[in-house]
Amino acid sequence: MKLNANLLSLAALAAFPSMANAAPTPDCATQSGCIQFTVNKLDSDSCGVGDCAVEVCMEVNSSLPGCVKSDTFSHMCMQSDTSGCPAWQDEAKTIPLLGAGGGTCESGKTYGEGSGSGTAIFAGKCEGKDDITMCQEGAPGQTLYWILKDGNVKNNPAEDKTFTLPFTVNKADAGCTGDVRCWNNEYNCGASFNKAQAPKERTWAFTIPSSDGGSCDACGSSPPTTPNPPPPPTAPTPNPPPPPPTAPPPTTPIEPAPTPRVGPTPAAPTPTADNTTPTPGSNGDPHFKTWKNEHFEYHGQCDLVLTKDANFADGLGLDIQLRTKLVRYWSYIRNAAIRIGHDIIELEGSDDPQEQHVRYWYNMQFRSDEAKTLGGFPMIIRRAHSKLTKIVIDLDSKYPGVKLVMSTYKEFVKVEVEGATEEAFGKSVGLLGDFKTGKTLARDGETYVHDFRDYGNEWQVTPMEDMLFHSTEEPQFPKKCLEPEDPRGDRRRRLDESNITMEQAEKACSRLKDPLDQKDCVYDILATQDMGMAGAF
Repeated sequence: MKLNANLLSLAALAAFPSMANAAPTPDCATQSGCIQFTVNKLDSDSCGVGDCAVEVCMEVNSSLPGCVKSDTFSHMCMQSDTSGCPAWQDEAKTIPLLGAGGGTCESGKTYGEGSGSGTAIFAGKCEGKDDITMCQEGAPGQTLYWILKDGNVKNNPAEDKTFTLPFTVNKADAGCTGDVRCWNNEYNCGASFNKAQAPKERTWAFTIPSSDGGSCDACGSSPPTTPNPPPPPTAPTPNPPPPPPTAPPPTTPIEPAPTPRVGPTPAAPTPTADNTTPTPGSNGDPHFKTWKNEHFEYHGQCDLVLTKDANFADGLGLDIQLRTKLVRYWSYIRNAAIRIGHDIIELEGSDDPQEQHVRYWYNMQFRSDEAKTLGGFPMIIRRAHSKLTKIVIDLDSKYPGVKLVMSTYKEFVKVEVEGATEEAFGKSVGLLGDFKTGKTLARDGETYVHDFRDYGNEWQVTPMEDMLFHSTEEPQFPKKCLEPEDPRGDRRRRLDESNITMEQAEKACSRLKDPLDQKDCVYDILATQDMGMAGAF
């Protein structure tokens, strides 16, 4: 949801006296008369850059006075660019931009909307358009780049200049500045088309103000998702009628607990000292966060019980299961499934950049049109771009402020519980642990399992739980979870051979507020050699 936008014309640079001594080069100035920027605030579900995302859109309009279009408009480096070239946070091109985007030439659509293939090169069917809008999403402090071809301006000598434009975010009186740069260079975006046009290009960069808590705080009106406050109490009415009788929740047979498997007793992980509300769940390589924000890893391949409660929502029942996939010395969550009542939604990740649809199953039917609710609770399925999908189940009608969220980044699946309360999850069991104490308990509800390899095996899906996935994959109980090959040795060798430095990974993960999330993020980047893994957190 776009909360506010303020349109600025770069042609109005002369109106700001502070820029008098920093005028752009003649060719940049010529292009600037045909360019407008729009800055939009985005909500926390907008893209993979977190709760404080903003969207910066560049509109190139050849119908403006003095603007003539004599060539295809532009191309743009983007994380979802099918040429394989990402956007970058830095001019040295070492830190990929954590953003979302895609290309389309559909009428009335902007960059990143519609059913476009995701290419960032505007040509062919875009030839007849007078203007094109290209939007990128980023976090405070990041720099967004556009590469504009020179089909309608003179190619004058190169000279870098920096100038500043004022703009507003959130509200009219929130004065703020965004740094805009333009320079001439032979920027290479990776495709032969781009290389051929390189000498005729201008590089435009827009730096989003850092989040500083002041008037330039781009996150000022969109804090991280928190539980909605309960409604105010209503005044009692005289002689209120008695409430209608309600049927007691159905009883559930008690499951026999298998013998607990308790391993060695290493020191328990220390919960983060961060004051932000923890979001329990699982993601990535795979990492688990208990109800009390203890972080641990389990790398076996099998179906796992993340959490379950037969009496959830007055007896509807809740089950959340994960399916992990082993890759030599590590594993990741490939599928996740949630059941409420009789309804099941399953989400699967995909590493296919050409995948055009969300890979989900609703009550075992692939991409069913009936997937609007889950157990009577509203459900939204949205696809931000080819790498990012999100499914949100809103439990607010029963548990105010509580949501179940499944999302994907490429083939990696994440499950989170937002706004978790004791009323909703106080009786749940599974890998998320005991809600009140945070202890990682075995199925008997008493044994504290310290070794997380044993703990993962303890919560393998058994015949006592219905397997929720649309297909069966090995191993299934009583076969044990498959363990990785020498995880410590192979992982250490992989990290030693990494082409990405620790500093680069730490910078890409620095936007995360929880220090333990940052640590998990850095490890995933180094293990997978994919800077984009920061988008999975």
